Amino acid sequence: MKVEATTKRFEFLLSILLLSLVSALVYLPFVPKFGYFNDDWYLMFSAGAKGSSVFWDIFAIDRPLRALVMIPAYTLFGADPLYYNLSAFLFRLIGGLSFLWILRMLWPQNRRTTLWMSLLFLLYPGFLSQPNAIDYLCHMAGLAGGMLSIGLTLLAVQSNVWMRKALLYLASILLGWFCLSQIEWYIGLEFFRFACLFLLALRLNETLWKKTVKFIQYSLPAALIPGVFLVWRLFYFESERGATDVDLQLTDLRAEPLTFILKYSSALFNDFTDVLFRAWWVPFRRSSGGFGSQQWLAGFGIALSILLLLWIFSRFGQKPGETESGIGSMWRREALWVGLGAIIVGLLPVILVGRSVDFKNYSRYTLIASVGAAMLWPLLLSFISSLRLRNILFGILIVSASLTHYANGFVKASETEATRNFWWQVSWRIPQIGPGATFITRYLVAVEEDYFTWGPANLIYHPESDHEKYVQPALYALVLNEETVEKVLAREPQDYSNRRSIRTYPNYRNILILSQPRHFSCVQVIDLHQIELSSFEDSRISAIAPFSEADQISLNVPFQVPPEIPFGSEPPKEWCYFYEKASYARQLGDWDEVLRLGEEAISRGYFARDQIEWMPFLQAYASSGDIARLNEIASHMTSDLPALQQACHTLTAMPLDPAVEKEVNQLFCIE
Repeated sequence: MKVEATTKRFEFLLSILLLSLVSALVYLPFVPKFGYFNDDWYLMFSAGAKGSSVFWDIFAIDRPLRALVMIPAYTLFGADPLYYNLSAFLFRLIGGLSFLWILRMLWPQNRRTTLWMSLLFLLYPGFLSQPNAIDYLCHMAGLAGGMLSIGLTLLAVQSNVWMRKALLYLASILLGWFCLSQIEWYIGLEFFRFACLFLLALRLNETLWKKTVKFIQYSLPAALIPGVFLVWRLFYFESERGATDVDLQLTDLRAEPLTFILKYSSALFNDFTDVLFRAWWVPFRRSSGGFGSQQWLAGFGIALSILLLLWIFSRFGQKPGETESGIGSMWRREALWVGLGAIIVGLLPVILVGRSVDFKNYSRYTLIASVGAAMLWPLLLSFISSLRLRNILFGILIVSASLTHYANGFVKASETEATRNFWWQVSWRIPQIGPGATFITRYLVAVEEDYFTWGPANLIYHPESDHEKYVQPALYALVLNEETVEKVLAREPQDYSNRRSIRTYPNYRNILILSQPRHFSCVQVIDLHQIELSSFEDSRISAIAPFSEADQISLNVPFQVPPEIPFGSEPPKEWCYFYEKASYARQLGDWDEVLRLGEEAISRGYFARDQIEWMPFLQAYASSGDIARLNEIASHMTSDLPALQQACHTLTAMPLDPAVEKEVNQLFCIE
């Protein structure tokens, strides 16, 4: 008996080591390359401007106790995304190890199956927000707390010492409240808790009545977790955000119950299919579109390394011929209804407030339901009699998950690099800009909220709040969409927004457009006094270009250097550096500097790939009478008729030497 206990303990420790190594291979390769994403921008700007206590104000409208995670995190890590990513990974791992612990308490004899379930939960490919670690640190901490809470509840049930039982229940209750305080829809995890308690009661060698009584006894202390939370959330807390206001979201149920039931049943079915099936190929297909041969080799290298670890563990960490039957075949029925219930109940809190699983924007809603998916797949595979075939199919799931996370990490690292390059180019072009300017940007990363732009802009140019008492950035932004275009064209006045206690005043009459039309383009500052538009420019930018006021740029002042956190080190000074500096020199009217920059760029072998970027140099060469350079640049531009036409318009408007003017007409003014 002692030898068997030692063997089980050794196998459990090896399982922990395996889960740790595999998750590190999956989640950590790109961590040093991750920067800020989405809500990270306003979170870090606000904390930098007003200190960590600002998180109380930011989260007060919907999840006030998220500040319990973010305040210590910011105090320890400051603005560095690396440490948030490492912490998020650690919490993710704790959640996965706790899940293994729970499953081993339920089915101690099914070591292989419970390990498979834990691996699939830890590597679940439907949740893609792991790299967004600053904003999602609360999600990961809450998930770890929830899983630990359930494990402690099961441990309390099995304890025969009253004091130990009471302390375990108390710890599980506190951790359960912590979990729900981070994300309210994590309440779907409570089904898993009570399903586990039900299984423990069901296995007692007692009558059905006594089993029922035992289940109630087990559940009463644990019921304080969702009970107290729901009373607070429904009757005391008033959410100012519609998406988290339960009463607001359930208005449709009271108004049209039948329509509500049909609509949400359909949504539940679609989300169920996403969680259990589509998660294994849709996110990977979407994320791997930009893969080259190097990325494919690296991704498969990681996947094969994981398979090798699993093979080594199966050879040395588990006894040959280990049974998968557990307590007869009962475990299959238990895992089936627990898994199905975990998916359904995990999705219901999300669906009931009008949200739905979306692997592009809302993959986070798969997280709680992934508990069920992780249980059901090993269950389904257990019905296959061939061990070899079972292992192959499980290996396919693992490869799918690891490739998905590798592709997701690659995409996020690429987004970070693109964002950093964009703002470094802005810093080369714009030394300083006065308070009150409103940016409209177009770059390679989708700009879905205004703070995707004003966040980085203020971190570079105005990192302090523009107001003493609350967070107010000095620079504002508008999202490029049809509504913005209409308001700019209509010359709408200043707007006002108070989002999470952050006050902004974007002005449709005071805009500055920054555009990077293609990945090979540089950042182009649109100036109403000399409008130059790339052939690849968005039609919405073209429509509002006549209103972009480059006069807001402060001239003849020191250039601001983007802070290394979060903008990284300065990129190589290639073509875009010379273009940005030449554009600034042109705005100053310093043609000699433009000529110098042009000669240096050409001597180093740099050329514009977006032909509109030749414009500052064309003007300088035309002004100086350098016909040879005009001919050379014209040879590059012949394939871009719109750029040629703009060059003709701009150059012929300049006072030129007659010989130069004649050459300009021949080279650029094509009928």
